[in-house]
Amino acid sequence: MDYLERCRFVHRDLAARNILLHTRNQAKISDFGLSRAVSTDSSYYKASRGGKWPIKWYAPESYNYGTFSHASDVWSYGVTLWEMWSGGKQPYGEIRGVEAIQLVENGQRLEKPDDCPEEIYDIMLECWAYSPEARPTFARLVAAFTQHADYENISQLVHECDDVHV
Repeated sequence: MDYLERCRFVHRDLAARNILLHTRNQAKISDFGLSRAVSTDSSYYKASRGGKWPIKWYAPESYNYGTFSHASDVWSYGVTLWEMWSGGKQPYGEIRGVEAIQLVENGQRLEKPDDCPEEIYDIMLECWAYSPEARPTFARLVAAFTQHADYENISQLVHECDDVHV
């Protein structure tokens, strides 16, 4: 996602269902059907209304105004992290998208998954800042994960995740 951000592409559908595991050390982002290039004179893409959107993964500015940016992809990344640490649960459970929107608008966020480390949940919460400007960039997220002693390499993270979810 850091690479896509540097190339000025907004994915618009980042979710666990769109991450393919190539090897134990490599994940690949898939399903670029909703992705768009962002012009050099703008930091966002404005979508037309209509179609089915994965609302439970969308940032407030996306479902309210149809505005997509790297910051809205960061929001989706936070939801994707939540999916991974919750063992693949559906965000917001069985409630409808419109109800999930109401929760977010009222300041509620997805609860910390049981086995999720506090520092990972803190990153999720940063990703879910209501204001797009307050969210981290993907470059900052990469730095956060590589700086953390427990996650110096992806093998350690995969091993820890396997231990939790097996």
